[in-house]
Formats: sequence, structure tokens, C-alpha cells
Amino acid sequence: MKFHPPANENYAATVVRIRSVNELANCDNVIGVPLIGHHAVTSRDVSIGDLYILFTTETQLSEEYTRKNNLHRHSDRNDDGSKKGYLEDNRRIRAQKFRGHTSNALLMPLVSLGYTGVKLEELSEGDTFDTLGDHEICKKYVVKTKESRPGAFQPPKITRVDEKFFPQHFDTSNYFRNIAKLNPWDSVTVTQKLHGTSIRVGHTLVKRKLKWIEKAAKRFGVKVVETEYDYVFGSRKVIKDPNNPDQNHFYDFDLWTHHGKTLEGLLPRGYIVYGELIGYVMGRTPIQTGYTYSLPEGECRFYIYRVTHLNPDGVVVDLTWDQVVEFCDTLGLATVPELWRGYLSDFDPYQYLDINLYGNYFNAIDAGPSVVDEGVCIRREGLTPLILKAKSPLFLEHETKLLDKDAVDIESEDG
Repeated sequence: MKFHPPANENYAATVVRIRSVNELANCDNVIGVPLIGHHAVTSRDVSIGDLYILFTTETQLSEEYTRKNNLHRHSDRNDDGSKKGYLEDNRRIRAQKFRGHTSNALLMPLVSLGYTGVKLEELSEGDTFDTLGDHEICKKYVVKTKESRPGAFQPPKITRVDEKFFPQHFDTSNYFRNIAKLNPWDSVTVTQKLHGTSIRVGHTLVKRKLKWIEKAAKRFGVKVVETEYDYVFGSRKVIKDPNNPDQNHFYDFDLWTHHGKTLEGLLPRGYIVYGELIGYVMGRTPIQTGYTYSLPEGECRFYIYRVTHLNPDGVVVDLTWDQVVEFCDTLGLATVPELWRGYLSDFDPYQYLDINLYGNYFNAIDAGPSVVDEGVCIRREGLTPLILKAKSPLFLEHETKLLDKDAVDIESEDG
């Protein structure tokens, strides 16, 4: 069976095989099932060896899937009004405790997809999808942000930046979902996954604003240089171009431009750095609730995790991690902390989860006085490196509590 690639595989449905279960203290009717780095508390009718559908925390089920499977807590929203589930109206999978046991995933039988017309016998372990045919199954849960007032947003008059020359950082996939892409003898580097907001800074090609005489020359077939190198900044998805006089700007304080400008004059032409800003936006406002990294109030720091070089054709080549470290050392820039390196077969991700890394690893950064670290990134080198992330289950509970309050982080708001 063929599937369209999901929009975000970290929040997609995955066909999993039950290989082990955990007996839970003080729980007679349920058991725990560990799967791809998550833990689902579910009914005892689960059998070892059977296939199921797994949805992980902060995934939003489609209205149709929720209704067809009677998962709504408000029974009038279910096809069978005599049944009720536990999902709120937003249909979001939450990380929560059940009698003291962590549950950060939902396990469902294959038959829950029967209404789509899919042939269940054709589903295989590892299949990952967010739609089946014309039926949406799930997607990433996103808090709705306030819309701008009519007339408040005007597009820029001239866009100088082609994203070909200032590409977004690729999505970092879940380590436990993708461990099959690695071999036990692969050499990997493990770095701390800081919890702030993504930033990219490039000294890259942009469109020149042509003079009238150059425009006239073009009409007569004269070759005119139409690009130049300039500094461009961005959040994960939004490009900031403060050096463009025709760019409209909508921020009293633009965190990404403010810190991106500290690199002006440092980067060679054709280089882009990707990193994380941690600490405070300004004043007493933290970039991420609870995650101040013990920085003085109002301070923000920039840590780099990736450096690329683009040629004039837009071909991207990544620096290796050791080259990233040397590149940043030469320019006086900081990289995210390296925690471990070696063969994958010797790596135990659980040593780095549900802890404040600073207390266990000398090079790590203290996340804050009362929170655990977000997790780690595992990197295997290549022309484009494979970078996977392993998140702390306790961190997922922290995220859930914030989303329960409809809290919007600065990166989502900017996007």
C-alpha cells in the first residue's frame, strides 16, 4: 500500500507492533506499552505481536476519525451517542498521568481505520501517514493565534530574498521512529537540544534594486548584474530582511534581527548558520516559559547547531560537526553543547532524558531551576547530515500543560 508522505511525521499515525507490555502498580484494568520512545497506557486486551495504530502527544486527530471511533468526551459529538471517550473538543493527544504512570501516546486498533475503506491486511509495521485516500486522519496540534486587524498586514513591496538562497532548516525527526535509518556501527555525535526559538543568519545572494538606467539596459539585451551578497535573518519559517528599504516591518522588537545583526561582518559569503536563541526576549519575558537557562534577567544567547555553504547555483553543502565547531571557534561564536560521541551501538538515549543535563554532563547548559532538559539530538554525518531528536517524556508533559492553557510560543506566533 502506498502512502503520501505526511506533512510532519512526528505527528503522524504509525503502524506499530506490540513487543512488550508493562504491568502498572495499582492498575488492574490497564497496562503500559512502550513504543518508539513513548508510553501508552491502554486496556489489557492488547496482545504481543499484534499491529496497532499509534498517535503521539500533541497530535490532533481529525474530526472524522474521532467521531467514527467515539473518542469525544462529549458523547453528542460521537457517531454512537451512548459512548464517550476522553478527548476534548480540540481532539488533541495529551501527555498525562494515570495513577502516577506516564501516558504520552494513544494506541488504537487497526479496525479504527475501517471506515476509510483501506484494506487493513495491507498495513505493515512502520507505515506512517496522516491521510488515507480522501480521509484526513491526524495532524500536528497548533494553538490558534490572534489574526491581524484588517489592513494591519501589508506584503513587502519588493522581496529580495529567494528561499533557494536562504533555505529553512530541515525538520528534525523523532529518533525512536527513525532508528532503522542508522546502523549500529555508525559514528554519531550527541548534542543538547536547547529549548528556545530557532534562528538562521545568512550572508547570501539577494536581488539588487536596479537603477533606471540598468532597467533600460536590460530591455536592450545588456547583461546586468542582478544579485549581490547581503545579510539576511530569519526565524524558523519567516524571513527578516531589515536591509531592504522597501521591506515593511511589523515588530517593535524583532528578536531574530536583533541577534542576527551581531553576526554582520563575520560570515563569509555564501554561508548560513542555524541556531537556537535561549533566555529572554527582553525584560522579564522568557523566550520559553520556565526555560531561562539560569541566564540573568533580560539576557539572550545564541548557540549554533548547523552551518551550510551555498554556491551561486543554490547548491547546499553542510559542514561536518567538527567543522562547525572550528568555524564557530574561529569567529568567536558558540555551538550547542556536545555531550557524547561514539558508535551508535554504545549510545543509550535514556541516560539523557528526564534530567537537567547540567547536573550530569559538564558541557551541558542548566535548563533552569525547576525543569528537565528538552532532550538531545543525534547526528550522523553526510553531505546532508541525518539529525534526529529524542525528547524527554517529562518535557512532553511540560509542553502539554502549556498547551492546555492555549499558550503560544514565540516561534509559532512569528510563523
